[in-house]
Amino acid sequence: MDASRPYTVVVRVDGTPEGYAAAEYACSLCVKLKVSYRLIFLYVVALYRRSALNLINKQTDQLNADIREDAENSMVKCKQFLSRFESLVPYEWISIKDEGNVGPIMVQFIHEGLNTRVDLVVVGRTVDTGIKKIVGGHVSDYIIANLKCPVMVVKNEYDLSDDEG
Repeated sequence: MDASRPYTVVVRVDGTPEGYAAAEYACSLCVKLKVSYRLIFLYVVALYRRSALNLINKQTDQLNADIREDAENSMVKCKQFLSRFESLVPYEWISIKDEGNVGPIMVQFIHEGLNTRVDLVVVGRTVDTGIKKIVGGHVSDYIIANLKCPVMVVKNEYDLSDDEG
């Protein structure tokens, strides 16, 4: 590794217990690193693709509006969750929105949009939702198969009941 370049960790955070567990794992890892690092939390908003049929697009537009609204609410909760780590580790927040499934959107962003070499990707074991679940499957499986860097899949869930007290 080039000593002048920080060790770059990208974490998919998504407002699920698995996503929170991935975030917690990555923060714990970065605290222990003996080298400089760059920790990036990536929130992906995956919208349905528009078609050539206007009738279907009206439905798609409504579904996408709901997805955007849910994503905004989820991002607020994610940022609230991540605030507990601010005094421990410096991090960046990046949110991206595109049509398609989460896995391909994330892989494309890491390859083309991040403009830095990624040393590790940390993800929770989650499944795309809705119709995308049928054709997409586990996001982590796609990421493992399509990234050329190490991927850590955090299978356990963050216990949200710890936050209720």
